[in-house]
Amino acid sequence: MPRPSALSSRCRTVLSTRDRYALFVAILAFVALTAPLSASAQATDDTVDAELEALETELQESDLESPSLATPADENAPPEGVDDELERLEMEVSQGASSDQGDTQLPTRAAAMPGAGSGVVASMNPDISLIADFALAWFSEEPSLLGGHDATQTGFNLQGLELGLAAGIDPYWRFDSHILLSLFGLEIEEAYATTLALPFGLQARAGQFLTNFGRVNPTHLHAWNFTTQPLVLGKFFGGEGLRGLGAELGGLLPLPWLASWTLSAQNIAGGATGRSFLASDSDLTALSDLSVAFRLEQFWDVGSRTGALLGINAINGPNSSGRGNRSDIYGVDLLLKRTVTGNRGRSELGWQSEVMLRRRQDAGASDEATGTVLQDWGAYTEVFFSPDLFWSVAARYERVSGLEGDPLDPDWRHTRQRGALSLSYMPSHFSRLRLEYGLDHQPDGVHPLVHMVFLQLDLVAGAHGAHAY
Repeated sequence: MPRPSALSSRCRTVLSTRDRYALFVAILAFVALTAPLSASAQATDDTVDAELEALETELQESDLESPSLATPADENAPPEGVDDELERLEMEVSQGASSDQGDTQLPTRAAAMPGAGSGVVASMNPDISLIADFALAWFSEEPSLLGGHDATQTGFNLQGLELGLAAGIDPYWRFDSHILLSLFGLEIEEAYATTLALPFGLQARAGQFLTNFGRVNPTHLHAWNFTTQPLVLGKFFGGEGLRGLGAELGGLLPLPWLASWTLSAQNIAGGATGRSFLASDSDLTALSDLSVAFRLEQFWDVGSRTGALLGINAINGPNSSGRGNRSDIYGVDLLLKRTVTGNRGRSELGWQSEVMLRRRQDAGASDEATGTVLQDWGAYTEVFFSPDLFWSVAARYERVSGLEGDPLDPDWRHTRQRGALSLSYMPSHFSRLRLEYGLDHQPDGVHPLVHMVFLQLDLVAGAHGAHAY
């Protein structure tokens, strides 16, 4: 087909103004119909607009160059509605170029969903992040830390190198995984699929995941306000946190305030990921060997800038003492947070606490007060303040009870207490330096008082979503 400029020059001496408008409409219609079949279908909207403007300019120039063809407006004026038709065709051409690119996309639940790109190539490429946590540590005496990611030796420690992968698979599924790399090997912390289109506002996930119990257990090291894991989590759940293969279902409740629930069933076993439950070499022989957890979470606005979040948790599952014995853990967590936006950015002031009660059936126990049922408890409370986006200070106090004759912790007979102070500096969302001091009171330890100092560096490379409230 000849270039538009050549076509207009040939027709300049034989076409009236009415015919030229008709020709322009025909050209636009031809472009709209053939755009999906030509190479220009992959051009951007800006390129299409430029071509349209060039055509309009050439027709306007043809009018200026051929004044002899001009006729009175009442005889050869463009038919009524031509301008509207031109605008409509321009819009169709622009939308056609965009829709040709979008026809190959997999529909997604929301544009903000990680992994939801514009086109097949983008949707096939997952969001990838690499999060490194290093710590320089000093202890006055031999420490007794329970967290699997805690810096346990004087000197330099690699607390974790976490590889995160996340992608929207299709309109119905999303995939997330967190793989932990260490100096001694590789560990799959989480790898699960989440539904995106269940009816009645329900959502389910299946795979390997951290149990939704409390505030800290479902999160990862880089989201904590302190370098060390709370003592009660290490004693009740294990150093790696409560997790396992399983499935979870959750949804919202029809209440005047925001309330949600989750119910999960998992293979909870092993001293590192299910310390109060089955041993790592235990075989599941029935569905009753699964551990079942429930969480009810409620949120209220208690002021224009203050929110309150209350969580109620419970988990029940078999333990390793045999004879069909089981363990129950109950928990309550509370978060109060006030957020203010000012000249220096956003500031936050928060208070977070968790209390847990554990009851374990154990025929080999010798607790006189409870017989074969052992009962202990633990709690922590912390406050944190961020005057702006760069600085944050936090303080935490912990208290965990002990038991006489506990087969799991025979040397933990008295209440243990620990306190910590931390100061964090965040040059950006992708890096953080933290200085932390801790004092651990262990009545049953060789050294009752242990002083601890940590200098932690967190680095985030790649895509990383926002943390939970």
